[in-house]
Amino acid sequence: MARFVYLLNTVGPPRSIAEPPDGHLTSIVDQYDLDAAVLEGAQGVLLSQHLDERHLGEHAALLRGFLERGGAVVLNGPVARPYLDPPGAYTPLAPTGARDWLLEIGAAHPIMTGVRAEELSYRRGVIGFWARGFFAPPEQAVVLTRFAASGHAADYVWTNAAGGRLFVHPGNDIWGYSGDGTTAAPIFARVLDWCAGALA
Repeated sequence: MARFVYLLNTVGPPRSIAEPPDGHLTSIVDQYDLDAAVLEGAQGVLLSQHLDERHLGEHAALLRGFLERGGAVVLNGPVARPYLDPPGAYTPLAPTGARDWLLEIGAAHPIMTGVRAEELSYRRGVIGFWARGFFAPPEQAVVLTRFAASGHAADYVWTNAAGGRLFVHPGNDIWGYSGDGTTAAPIFARVLDWCAGALA
């Protein structure tokens, strides 16, 4: 079990954040209240695609220091103004057709056990919800999913020398899939477990 800080910049947290899985805890904090005290005692930070990236850029040193001290960061979305490195700059795919957004499973990893690539590629029959672009993964990152046509990484995890853990998902917030009746549903719970060190 671990405590995560969820930075809020929308109307209310989603249910999977307010009632996190596997006994984990979330402290829901207004984004603009972010400071060192907010992160004290937390094992991880959950960053939505809906946050004010300019504001996060002003707190980049705080977030970087959290990772460097062994904290975990879960980053979502096609970040327009990079505020953390890694992952750095987001690159949108320029597809020649929708099939360029088809995904495949990357390295074997407990977060992705039993997940079917087609259920990430399509949501309710529509392609491209999961990811339409990528961040270049750092060395020693483990690529969880990639675009089948281009080979670019989509999701990845990375652990730094201090044991800090980073999960990168370049699409819609990962917790939004928790209620789906697909093999994508357990991914968020597993990400939290991985951040907490319960999964290798």
